[in-house]
Amino acid sequence: MAIAALVVAIGSVAVSVSYGRRSTAVAARSAAAADLSADAADKAAGAAAITAGLDADRRHAELTPRFRITCAQSNPGADSMSLVIHLLGLPELERLDGLTVVIRDDHPWRGQGTPLAGGPTPEEIARQIWGRYRFTPGTGPSADSVRGIPGADPTGRTTPTGGLPVGEELQFQLEPNHAPLWSQQSLDAWQQQMGPWLRLRLECHREGQPPWVLPCEMKIENGVGYTEVPAPPGS
Repeated sequence: MAIAALVVAIGSVAVSVSYGRRSTAVAARSAAAADLSADAADKAAGAAAITAGLDADRRHAELTPRFRITCAQSNPGADSMSLVIHLLGLPELERLDGLTVVIRDDHPWRGQGTPLAGGPTPEEIARQIWGRYRFTPGTGPSADSVRGIPGADPTGRTTPTGGLPVGEELQFQLEPNHAPLWSQQSLDAWQQQMGPWLRLRLECHREGQPPWVLPCEMKIENGVGYTEVPAPPGS
């Protein structure tokens, strides 16, 4: 009886060990399958995020604001110019919540060289608008001193606005820009050097979208200028 009991016990142990090994193997396979499933889920989530990002970028590009910009003398013989920016579309855009118009320099690396002894500092060069025109300081389509809404900054470089609906326009005031204070050039010589170009940067803001930054330039001849942004195909 004792021998039979011993045999039964040994068999039970063997069965238990075998079952334990099978359980361990099953658990290992389950864990491996779970890892593969988690890895697949991570890859799927990553692919979905990339796709969503591409879709958002495509949609952002599709909604790029379109403008018509004109410039003309405020009055015959006047020094000041009227700059009109018309938001053409797209209709799906509906509106811009903010539009800031900046006058760009004739090239972007002004003031980046080594200052000359006794010459202007990089900060003085940066404050100077290297172009023929500037915004009349304090003016702008949204300027309202009572409500504390600023117009063009004191340098005449930047004019913020409150935006506008598609199909509407904003009017800005330009005036001749003078040569740097450290220069001996006359106004005529300075304007001749700067040429007939008005270079702008339109910083467009719409809730729920990254900003659009659109550079453009317009040639002003005989007191008149015209351009579209972005440029029409084939222009």
